[in-house]
Amino acid sequence: MKFANQVAVVTGGGSGIGLATARLLATEGATVIVADIRREAAEMAVADIAASGGRAHACVGDIADRDLVQEGARDIVARFGKIDLLVNNAGLPVPGSPETYKELGRSLDVNVCGAFHWSQAAAVESMIPNRSGAIVMVSSLAGLVALPGDIGYVIAKHGLLGMTKALAIEWAEYGIRVNCVAPGTTSSLMVQEAMRDYPTFMAERIGRIPIGRIAEPEDQAKAILFLASDDAAYITGVTLPVDGGQMALHSGFTKGR
Repeated sequence: MKFANQVAVVTGGGSGIGLATARLLATEGATVIVADIRREAAEMAVADIAASGGRAHACVGDIADRDLVQEGARDIVARFGKIDLLVNNAGLPVPGSPETYKELGRSLDVNVCGAFHWSQAAAVESMIPNRSGAIVMVSSLAGLVALPGDIGYVIAKHGLLGMTKALAIEWAEYGIRVNCVAPGTTSSLMVQEAMRDYPTFMAERIGRIPIGRIAEPEDQAKAILFLASDDAAYITGVTLPVDGGQMALHSGFTKGR
């Protein structure tokens, strides 16, 4: 098993990409800390992993609260001895028009600051002293291109790409690798609701994906585990689009003409 005897923290691990990643890490031998602001979601994820024979524990709190994150990291190290892997998956869209947008602070607090708080805490409490670790950021295609109507998310997710490069350089001397995935349209409650409420728009959007379908959370989880694993031991500071070819087809055309 690729992550045997390793301790992994997955933020936003109670659902979607985070839950799929937590499950897959557990099947590969990791002890998984499911960090989520929603206690019920975190505890349900832990129960689900345990029912499949994995090891998982919940860590509940708001990642925008630096002191709370630091306390959580210290508690994890005290209990499990280390943090080998961190997946900064937690985030939220706060849509709006740039002319009237008032939520930039909240978007940055969660999507950017929260990722930095956990990266800093995991590095200081465990990865730097142990001269080893892997961090994977979960950005979005919104970190590579603009999405109409979601200015705060676009700004924040672009910020994760810069953080990935900066931390990869700053912490390379400590044996810490920092990489990023940029998911394309991925099946989630939000996407399923959009498909129900805006079927024509979503059908057109899916029609522009060269592979011909939206991603499943497990598609993203597999890419995250690759970047976190020893298979990527010489990879750091990169962003990997996991998008079915959407970034390759940046012309605005549909896949057929």
